Amino acid sequence: MTRMPGYRLVRLLHRGHSFEVYEAWSLDRDCPVVVKRARPSAAQEAVRRLLREGRLLRSLTHPHLVRGYEVHRIPRPAIVLETLPGQTLAHLFEAGPIPARDVVMLGRQLTSVLGYLHGAGLVHADLKPANATLSDGLVRLMDLSLAQAPGPWRRRAGTAGYLAPEQAGRTRVTPATDVWGLGLLLLEAASGEDPFPVGCAGYDEEVGPVAAPEPLRARRRAPRGLDDLICAMTAIDPADRIPLPGVRAALWELPGRP
Repeated sequence: MTRMPGYRLVRLLHRGHSFEVYEAWSLDRDCPVVVKRARPSAAQEAVRRLLREGRLLRSLTHPHLVRGYEVHRIPRPAIVLETLPGQTLAHLFEAGPIPARDVVMLGRQLTSVLGYLHGAGLVHADLKPANATLSDGLVRLMDLSLAQAPGPWRRRAGTAGYLAPEQAGRTRVTPATDVWGLGLLLLEAASGEDPFPVGCAGYDEEVGPVAAPEPLRARRRAPRGLDDLICAMTAIDPADRIPLPGVRAALWELPGRP
């Protein structure tokens, strides 16, 4: 395990194609942190995204967004983040559907942070259960590696099954792209099922979503208002999706945990 000055790398949490994520100890802060570091084989574009993510997280402050502490270029490009307690929503959803009131609570908190990002001129563009954590009722969004200003999307990036149609088609991303991602996340939370299971008719592995996901009412019993909202969030055409302020208003009209 290669050393990093000022930190003790405690445990490898994840190793991907371009990055390694470590549980670490900050010698200066005397506290646990997370280090996300470029692998030696990482492409320059991946390194640029990592450093940009670090700069963004250091400049943004919101109670439902992970905090960024530092950006390092040597000995290897890396960013230092706060340690988030609890578990990812992906891990939580493995246990099955969660109560509708909790789904509404998740949605309210995530619309809050997404609205903040949109106000800062950013689209998160990678909203999925693995990119949010939950601890003591507090949801925290993380991973801004694909975040960008609204505009052309030319990347072959993102997670299959969670890409919005406009991302899969490599056209434009807008705040409506995050509405789609949040809609899929709430659908998975409420149903306990993958929004686009392998082999389903609504998803083509080559071109991405070709139809809206099967609605919540076809999967399990749930409040009609929540089902209607998720359907309005997951229209194939971005112009047909309910805007984020409308999502927020609808969620506050539904019964939810404080």
